Amino acid sequence: MLTALTLQNFRCHAELKLEGFTGCNLLLGPNGRGKTSVLEAVYFLSRCRSFRTRQPRELARWGAAGFGLGGVFADADGQRQRLKVEWSPARRNLAADGRDYLSVREFWGRAPAVVFQNRDRDIVSGGGQSRRQWADGLLAAAQPPYLGEMQRAQLLLRQKNALLRGPRPDRELWSALTAQLAALSDGIHRQRVEFTAQAAPLLAEFYTGLAGADEALTLTFAPQIPRGLELARDELWRRERERGTALLGPHRDDWTLALRGQSLRDFGSEGQVKSAALALRLLEARHIQAHTGRWPLLLIDDALTDLDAGRRQKFWRLLAADAQLFYAATRRDDISATSAATEFLF
Repeated sequence: MLTALTLQNFRCHAELKLEGFTGCNLLLGPNGRGKTSVLEAVYFLSRCRSFRTRQPRELARWGAAGFGLGGVFADADGQRQRLKVEWSPARRNLAADGRDYLSVREFWGRAPAVVFQNRDRDIVSGGGQSRRQWADGLLAAAQPPYLGEMQRAQLLLRQKNALLRGPRPDRELWSALTAQLAALSDGIHRQRVEFTAQAAPLLAEFYTGLAGADEALTLTFAPQIPRGLELARDELWRRERERGTALLGPHRDDWTLALRGQSLRDFGSEGQVKSAALALRLLEARHIQAHTGRWPLLLIDDALTDLDAGRRQKFWRLLAADAQLFYAATRRDDISATSAATEFLF
């Protein structure tokens, strides 16, 4: 549970300290007051990245050289953990309990969090990259070693693509990189297959809980991994040289979401896509809890827009009662959560 949060030169906040968090926390106030920025700060402490931008420099307050974040977390036994982030072009420090300059892999997963936001519909209706990012983030949050495997795969892909785009790619170096990527991809593939088998029935359960029993959402893994490359190595070499990019690997995998056998991406209504996006985030929280033994922080920002009252009520009932919740809204009337909530006014 998050008990205290400090922001310095983060987004619109020159300095902000919040304490006294409880199980259900409401961030209330007009638009533009920095409520989403608070959720973004919590998420950055969890995953070392923002859910709104890929550029950390954009998180620094206008005119500031960098930003700082701090969080105090307490577990069920009362043990406290202090996390700190300092970011600037000259200094980037991830710290935990006084240990400075941790790697992302050492820092990642100490305070898991799941964010619900309106743009989550892109996971359903966007391209394969959006679904890969969602699945990889979830797998890494539940199983932190997965993050290292993906980082190594991405490094190999960058090296291989740089080689292929050069004037005279070396065949032996290409073969070595391809073999390393194939071996790493096999492990990533196995974890993605196992994840999909565990996730599919839970996703169907959450979607039915939101949309009704007459609609069953299916999740299917659609891999493109480097299998049988020894037999087709010459052809792969030719095609990748022509295109100047790696054609096989974990960066080509995808997942299909379907209702009654029809792709939700191609044929889903706005309400179906929105409900599926919420179900994916509910699944994410459940999957992390199953693998870590604790619920992630639930960060809810502009996630219920355009939902009818019935589905909003169902959403609140599907949230885990013992998970810590942070919900940003313009007014108290927007919230169907428990009345036993702590309010923070902006």
